[in-house]
Formats: sequence, C-alpha cells, structure tokens
Amino acid sequence: MQTPFDVDVSAARVRASSVDLSFTVRPIDSANQYCGPLQQLELSNLSTVFTGAEPPATTIASFFPPVLEQVTIYAPTDADASEQQSALTLVATLARLYHPQPLTVTVVSQRRGAAPPPAAQLARAIVVETGDAGLSVENGGSPDAYLRVSGHGDELTTQVSLLINELQTLAQVASVRVDQAGADSQPSGDTLTFGQLNLNGKTDVLRTSSMSVGVDRATLGGARFDGVSVHLLADYTPVPRDDAAAVVIRSGGAVVYRAPLDQTGVLDATFDLSGPALGQGINLDFVLTYTPHEACGPLMAPITFQTNPRSTLTLHRGGPPLGGFGALPSEFSPGFLVAMDGSSPNQLAYSAQIVSAVARLTTRQLMPQVVDVKTAADATTGALIVAKSDALGQLSLNPPLSSDGKAVDVNLPTALRANVDDGLGSIQAFADLPRNRSVVLVTTTGSWALVDPLFTYLDGLGGGWSQLSGDVIAAGAAGTVTDVAVRSSDTAAANLPPVIEGSTTWTHIATGIAVAVVVAVVAIGVALVLRRRRRSP
Repeated sequence: MQTPFDVDVSAARVRASSVDLSFTVRPIDSANQYCGPLQQLELSNLSTVFTGAEPPATTIASFFPPVLEQVTIYAPTDADASEQQSALTLVATLARLYHPQPLTVTVVSQRRGAAPPPAAQLARAIVVETGDAGLSVENGGSPDAYLRVSGHGDELTTQVSLLINELQTLAQVASVRVDQAGADSQPSGDTLTFGQLNLNGKTDVLRTSSMSVGVDRATLGGARFDGVSVHLLADYTPVPRDDAAAVVIRSGGAVVYRAPLDQTGVLDATFDLSGPALGQGINLDFVLTYTPHEACGPLMAPITFQTNPRSTLTLHRGGPPLGGFGALPSEFSPGFLVAMDGSSPNQLAYSAQIVSAVARLTTRQLMPQVVDVKTAADATTGALIVAKSDALGQLSLNPPLSSDGKAVDVNLPTALRANVDDGLGSIQAFADLPRNRSVVLVTTTGSWALVDPLFTYLDGLGGGWSQLSGDVIAAGAAGTVTDVAVRSSDTAAANLPPVIEGSTTWTHIATGIAVAVVVAVVAIGVALVLRRRRRSP
C-alpha cells in the first residue's frame, strides 16, 4: 500500500541552513507489538518544493547557497589550456561540494568578453576567463548576477582553491583574490582507523536488524591497493545464555564474516576483502539477529550493537590498474590528465560531463590537468582523452574499440573487424597496462553528434556513472546506445573473498521492527514544502 503525504515546513526553525524532520512510527493496534511480526515501513520518493523568492547573490558566500539545482560555467570559445583546466576544476569541485544533491553542472562556450544570460531560480552562472586574478560577483543583487573567475595561467585554478577548501563562506564580500592555493590533509599510511575515516555504525536489534558502514575507495589515499584486511571491534549488549544472537557481514554481496554473539559483549574479528568485495565503495553490510528465549511481553527489550572507532582497515598496496567503468573514480584520484584534440567545439562540454559524472561519486577532490593528446597518451597518470578516432591512430593506446575510418576493430583475444557505415560514437574505460594506469576515451569514427546520445543516456541513469557496466557504451547513426563488456577480465577479479565462520549454530528470524527516520532538509531562506511518498509492503 502506498500513502502519499505532504509536510509544510515553512514555519520550521532553520538552523545552519537546514531543517531537521523526525518521523516517529506508532502502530494503531499495539496489542501484538511485542510478538510481531511488526509492519515494515519504507519512505521513498523524497522531493522538495521551494516557493517564494530566492535571496539575491551579492557576495561570494551568498553566491553558493546550500541548495542549487544547476550551475552553468561559461568559457571562451577559444579557451586556452588554463581556462579549460579552471573550468573543469570548478566542475569537479561543485559536483563534490553539492553531493548528494543532483546538481547539474555544464560548460558552455561563448564569445570572449561576453556576459552570460541571467540564471534561473536555484541556478548560478560562472564565467571563466583570462584577466586580473580574483573571484568577483558581477551585477550583484540583480537577476543578472554571475561569478567571474579570472587570472593568468595557473592563477585561474588557484582562485578555485577557495571552493576546493570549502572556505567560500568566509568570503562575505563581492570580490576576493587567492594568492596561494591551499591543500587539505588526507589520510596517509596503510592502516587507518574507523575513527580517522569517520566510520561508525549503531543499531538496536530485536529479532532482526541491519546496518552498513563504508568508505569511498578514492578517499583512502596513497597508491592503488588490491586487498584490505579488516580488524573489526564492536561492542554490544551481552546476550543472556538462554538467548540467541548472531552477526553476518557481507561486502560486495559476499559473506566475509559470521559469528554468534555471546555474554562477553565484545566482537573482535579479522577478515580480508579482495576481488568483488573491493568496489569503489569499501562497504560492510551487517545483518544481526537476536531471539530472546522468554515469551513475548512488555519486558522484552532489544540489544544494542555498535562498531568501535579503534577498528582498522589495513590496505595491501599494489595490483594492476583497474579497467572498465567501475575503475573510477579511484583511478583518477587525486589527479588525472584531460586532453582534447580540438576537432569539435563541444569537446570541453563533453569533458565536463565526464568529470562531473565521476566527481560526484567521491568525497575526494579530483584535480584535472589539461594537456595535449600526445602527452596524455604517453603519460603514466590516469587520463580522459576526447579525440576523433583518426587522431588516435598514431598513438600507442589499445582501447577496446579502435578504428581507421569505417572499419571498427573490437579488441577481443581474437580481434573482430567490421565496417560501420555512418560512423560510431563511443565512451570507453580501459586499463592501460603498459603505463600502469586507467584511461577514459570519448571518440567517434564519424560526426561528433554520434556521442550526444551517449551523454543523454548517461544523464538518464539514476546512479549516473556508477550504473554503467562493462567498458564501452556506443551508438551509431540511429542513436541507440549499447553498453557492452569487451574485456570482462578488466572489470572484476575472479576470486571470491574468504568466509570466516563462527562455531555456533544460529538461525535467521524474519520479522519487522519499528523504524524512526530523521531527514535533513536543507533550506536557503525561502519557504519549503516537503513532499514524500510512503510505501508499506
């Protein structure tokens, strides 16, 4: 059964640009609430509707409100490498800052020196152009307000470091100049504690409960790794001798640990993650069961299970470069190269769409560096290359699909060659083994319009880049997008992680538990109407 409802929160008190909503679920008939099974409640399809007038942008701080729907970055049609790099750095930074909001960040080319058109409600316009170094709000307080980011050479990207380090709220003036780029500290070393990584999990268990803790692979810093040893410490309510309780931990869908819970109230476990358990998110999914021996009644109470911040992840450094779309964002962290051959005026926009799609998957700042195509092809750093297929013929790259005109080679163990009339556009992600890095290639054997359906397809995926499988998406003249895996061995390791088992038999009991949900809704000084749909299975 589905029951939609609206909550008007316009009268709620706003603190730190947010409104906290708590939902308490109580059964109408509580006669059987101790024995269950209790009804399960799922809240879904959250949407926020903003009404009223948006406060005008007058300062750097107010130019970036807590909620935005769209940012359009305007770069000159003849943008040089420093202007392109600054624009792409802005894309990566804004996608990270506003995650998990579905912020749309696009790059548009316009005549040098032109002013951008007025931005819509909950939208912003930014102009990146060579000039005196600084950030300034132009036409502040009016609908035509926009942010100008200017500088010469590396100064342009230096200005963006104000946002990279999340210090824009301090710039409560219309203009500011950054003279030296700053850098925040990142986790270092091969052993990191849950406390360092802000990993914590806590749940109350009566019959069944679940929780998850996880960390973004790209944030772990240092060199690539191909394995993780987990030393998990957890505290829980001691389980009486006549009761039964157990924990099962999965990662990447595979069981990596299971054990009973006992009277000690302490879990001290060690297990390894490798292969499919090592995705872009290092996630531990806990399923806990607790079955009291006593009959149902008002004295029944749940046990509490909580991870200890002294738990550790120890990284095993090494391994080959990852291939396929699942290689990102970690293979582009913290820095990667971007190269465009100049065969289309939309190449900066294409690059921006890839950077935005990848950057929103991580809390780690990604730093693009714009270079020429040959430099990117010969480098040992991860690279995004946007070039026509005939420009790639002189390079030593070995993508899953390659072409010399109408002939398209599919680089399987035994190569396949086919003639494709009217051309083929593709986005490819592959491991460049000779250079120990990963590459994303956007290319076409015909018109650049062939790649437009690929970006439309990517934008339409609910999870964006993370929903892509395989290593190639391609479309021909008909515009039908195909997602294929040419080199399946690039995308996942073959070995499953080990399973460590406890010594006591235990049983799953599937029953429902009451749920309390806390939703944080970000506000920007305008009236809000929160719309939420509830679904009860």
